[in-house]
Amino acid sequence: MKRRKTIRAGRLVYDIAYTVPRPNATPQERKRIREVTAEQIARTNCNSAQRKLELLMAANFEMEDLVITPTYRDADLPDSADVTRRRLGKVFKQLRAYRKARGLPELKYIYVLEGRHGDHRPHAHIIMNASEDDLELFKSLWIWGDDVQLNYIRDRGYDGWAGYLTKERREASLNGKKQWVGSRNLKQPEIKWAWVDDGASVDAPPGAQVLDEGGGRNEMASCRYIKYLLPRQDNNKNLRARTRVVAGLECPLTSRTGMEKKRRRRRQEDGTGVQ
Repeated sequence: MKRRKTIRAGRLVYDIAYTVPRPNATPQERKRIREVTAEQIARTNCNSAQRKLELLMAANFEMEDLVITPTYRDADLPDSADVTRRRLGKVFKQLRAYRKARGLPELKYIYVLEGRHGDHRPHAHIIMNASEDDLELFKSLWIWGDDVQLNYIRDRGYDGWAGYLTKERREASLNGKKQWVGSRNLKQPEIKWAWVDDGASVDAPPGAQVLDEGGGRNEMASCRYIKYLLPRQDNNKNLRARTRVVAGLECPLTSRTGMEKKRRRRRQEDGTGVQ
């Protein structure tokens, strides 16, 4: 028997089937475990951090959502990362209030602070759900710098951005340190476990886009995994409503409201309709 682990984060799915280590391992198996080096452990931790961020992004953000990078002018460079966190906290509070007052989607974000690579200039990368006029609004609230860059998640994809935003963990040996901060309303990926036969395979469902797959086997264990993106689920009702609004002058409101039919009945009852 093998253990199967399925992780779903929005449209992104990891499906893994692997051999569970036995409690009665042989001396040879225990020796191989002891021979794992600190470098291998660090590399595994970095890969795990990247995958966790990728899944968290996929569970909460669409490809059309934003990656905003605010920078500092020389006169406003912070003394520490805590200063940047406090400043970002003020900006997020204002953004949240702005959206709430206008009935816009609730703000969601993940941010990473950087400054250990390149010219060592502190800056932030912010993943944020899009609403309207986000860039101009953020620029007006970020009063400590004039350069605010805008990208979209689709520019690199979840995996690409997760790798880019965890690069300092690899370059500066930040193992064990928290690298990103997320808003409290973020959804967590869904994880399901199951026991499967040794010969069971992991496959993507019809219509899914396979992003990566592979596996391996040695004298102790075997593993098989696949990563795929589920097709986008369109809301057929919304699509029909938009089509009728655009193409049908007789139905200025969406067909789900039923208000147009009520208006017609009133006109007939009042005798004001066209004869």
